[in-house]
Amino acid sequence: FGGEKNGFDVVLGNPPWERVKLQEKEWFAARDPAIANARNASERGRLIRALQQSDPSLHAAFLDDKRGAEGESHFARNSGRYPLTGRGDINTYPLFAELGKTLISSLGRMGMVLPTGIATDDTTKYFFQAVVESGALVSLFDFENRKRIFPTVAPPQKFCLLTLSGDRRPVNEAEFIFFALDTS
Repeated sequence: FGGEKNGFDVVLGNPPWERVKLQEKEWFAARDPAIANARNASERGRLIRALQQSDPSLHAAFLDDKRGAEGESHFARNSGRYPLTGRGDINTYPLFAELGKTLISSLGRMGMVLPTGIATDDTTKYFFQAVVESGALVSLFDFENRKRIFPTVAPPQKFCLLTLSGDRRPVNEAEFIFFALDTS
């Protein structure tokens, strides 16, 4: 692409779609089912505190992982690296989308498989607004997973193929498809 040196010509990805915040139920599911299956958060908290005496190494591992997740969230919100997507309960996919957009050259393209929330969630509205207003949005093809395009993704999960362009390749009219069930 014309000798562009400031970025990649193409960035493609299917980043993780995970929340950064540590989920106690999920974390303890394989480690201590009694804690994972506690009746409510209050009981779960009491059982976690009791680990200080009954299983200090598990308690320490939990605190380490919780601190790591809190640090990642803090970085996403406060580092200035993710000004458009480092908001609310941090999820990894918007961070990757914003990073991908910054990695492409001014003539490059980015394509990612993401939850459709990249265009519809409150925490991603500034990112999506920026790509629309700058003419970077090439296309958004939205799919429902009822036909199990992705076998490991739950059927109600909506995902999209998002394509963005570099700053020197603005798009006048983006293409949209919603509620597609297969690639045809």
